[in-house]
Amino acid sequence: MNAKKKGFVLLDVLTGLFIFSLGFAVMLALINTAYIKSSHTDNTLQAVNLASSTAEEITAVLLDDPSAVYHYLSGTTRDESGQFSRTVCCEWDSPNLLKISVKINWTELEDQKEFKLTYLHYITE
Repeated sequence: MNAKKKGFVLLDVLTGLFIFSLGFAVMLALINTAYIKSSHTDNTLQAVNLASSTAEEITAVLLDDPSAVYHYLSGTTRDESGQFSRTVCCEWDSPNLLKISVKINWTELEDQKEFKLTYLHYITE
């Protein structure tokens, strides 16, 4: 084998290694992005579930005892559960409609995220 032939083999190997490393770097970036998006989706889903369960709890209490509405009108309630904080606010929208707002906050990758659920509950007298 002469010297010119050996040079081409080395160039072919280096080119192959470059292409392989480029593909590997792209795959690592895709995996990282997929992990971040999956984490964001999981946190958003947990926030939606927390807000919905809070709304269902309040609705269940008010269906059992409509006079309990004055307990919820006492102001804004705030509590924390793990990485999530929940704020519940109740106010009258009209004489028989109670407007209930549930806001869920959490921190994700140094960013503050928020999910807000607002619904109306009809109070019978």
